[in-house]
Order: sequence, then structure tokens, then C-alpha cells
Amino acid sequence: MRTKALLAAATMLAAGLATSLAQSNVYSLNVVGYVNKPLTAGFNLIANPLNNGTNSLSSLFPSAGFGDTVFTYNPAGGTFTSSLYLGSWDPNLVIAPGQGFWYGANAAMTNTFVGEVMQGSLTNPIPLGFSLKSSQVPQADTLGNLNFPAGFGDTVFFFRGGAFFSSLYLGSWDPDLTVGIGEGFWIGANAAANWVRNFTVQ
Repeated sequence: MRTKALLAAATMLAAGLATSLAQSNVYSLNVVGYVNKPLTAGFNLIANPLNNGTNSLSSLFPSAGFGDTVFTYNPAGGTFTSSLYLGSWDPNLVIAPGQGFWYGANAAMTNTFVGEVMQGSLTNPIPLGFSLKSSQVPQADTLGNLNFPAGFGDTVFFFRGGAFFSSLYLGSWDPDLTVGIGEGFWIGANAAANWVRNFTVQ
């Protein structure tokens, strides 16, 4: 009986050791990186391409210029919220990946976003009417290839070089513009939808 108990204990110990050794070969799938985003003097329609944990303005723009301003848009109320940098951001807004926003820069600069690439099944709600959106992952591609949800008559507006460029959905995007990394855009949606992505870094 004692021999059987010892054999059982040895078997469990070996199984536990094998399990722990197998687990030691499991690596984290988190991907951390950075994105350099050039900003022109004046207004820029941009986005936060990486999740840095807090996603607060103080962590996203630690080297902001004095007097720089951020504007976010609340589609529910149709109102803007602003934050001004005078040595610190006031208020210190949180801007998660997937949300577009305006950045008013007093001088041209390049901002470096640092954080984790969002992966897995990602959902970005698109409300009825106008909203400011962006890709939740740092990937440049066309609206069609990014599986942006669209209804007949939906319109997307990009702001580039001080001018707006639009794309209209009439069964397909015309033209099928490319969404840049860290670029925000307006969407005028005729119905609420979810922008669903299944994204994995290979």
C-alpha cells in the first residue's frame, strides 16, 4: 500500500514538473512599439494608435508645445471638449485607440506614441450621425480592406494638408481612401454600427 502511494506521489510530481516545463516555453503575445506622427502647425485630425495603459494626454503628448490644444467630440450631445497645454494638460483627457481628435499645434512637431498594439477581437462602436473615429490598430489600409462598416450614403471625411477629402459609400467606397496610421476621421453614419476587427500581429 505504501509502495502504491509513493508511486502515485512520484507520478503526480512528474506530471507537475512536465506541466511547469511545458509552460516555461509559453511566451507573451503582447507587442509593444512606437509610432512617430508628424504634426503640422495648425489643426491636425489624428488618433492614438497604441494603448499605453492610461492613454491620458500627459502620457500621449509629454512634449506638447505651450498653448497646444486638443478637441474631442461627443456625438451624443454634438459638443466638443477642449484641453489646453500650459505646462500641463487641463483637463488631462483620456483618448483611447479608435477615437479621432483634433490637435491644434502652435508649431510643427513630431509626436512619438509609445504603447501596446491592440490585438484580438476589437469592437469600435460607430453611432448614428457624426463622430470622430480611427483604426484601433496601427495599420494603414483602405476603408474597404479595414472592414469599416458602411451603410448606403455614409460619408467619411479626412483632413489632410489643411483640406478635407471625402469618401461616399454607395455599395462601395468612392474613392476607397487609405486610413493612415494615427489618423482620425469624421464619419457621417446613417445608422449605428460596430467596426469589428480581428487583429493579430504575425
